[in-house]
Amino acid sequence: MSILSRLSDTRTRAILLSAAIIAGLVFAAVSGGFLRPHLTADWIISTPYARSALISLADAAVLFTLVWLAAWTHPGRIAGVTGLGASPVRPLVWAGLSFLPALIVCALLIPLSDASGPVDYGWLVVGGPVIEEIVYRGLAVGVLVRLAGWHWLPAVILPGFVFGLVHAGSGTDPMEVAGIVAITGLGGLLFGWLFVRWGFNLWPALLLHVGLNGLWTAFALGENAIGDLFANGVRFGTVILAIGLTFVLAPKPSRKR
Repeated sequence: MSILSRLSDTRTRAILLSAAIIAGLVFAAVSGGFLRPHLTADWIISTPYARSALISLADAAVLFTLVWLAAWTHPGRIAGVTGLGASPVRPLVWAGLSFLPALIVCALLIPLSDASGPVDYGWLVVGGPVIEEIVYRGLAVGVLVRLAGWHWLPAVILPGFVFGLVHAGSGTDPMEVAGIVAITGLGGLLFGWLFVRWGFNLWPALLLHVGLNGLWTAFALGENAIGDLFANGVRFGTVILAIGLTFVLAPKPSRKR
């Protein structure tokens, strides 16, 4: 095979992978409105968060399938770019240090949430964030940068924008919707940056996402992502500390990246 043919094949694969990610993100943006009316079985309606879980799993399955069809490679290679296989040890230390002040402040000043139970923790704190990070950071950002050759910044912005849009349904009025989309969209950018900055290790983004959701679920910090002045102070302080500790604990960026 000539060098020109190899370059052509590489460019074609990059285009196909980019199209697959964009199509998958478009599906994720509309899947809730499309699938929710059809998920009406009794067991789904009677099971808390079942609809949300099935829709999120559908997003992951569709995106993974589209990428696999575009790359036509072993599924293990696609799974490898998500960063889930990276070591969680240093990210766990980083997350513990990042959340310790917030946990102390909340434990001393904020009452526990009355509405939180095991099912809430299972989905809102663990299940939902894990699937979202695999979809919007591991697969979307990982494939765009590591397989399709995108620069990391647009590869982070595109999924982050869609990540904000899919949370619009949490609001009840235009101003609240705008606030939720803005906050979750910025959160998506932060998670994407962490994924790249930690050398495509998904654990820091996943742990920060889980931790923030955990604070909102365990303590009475607000009914949605917006929160009050105190809640946003806790969030902002945690984020700033997490960013600062990233520069200390994360591996130094490779010049090849």
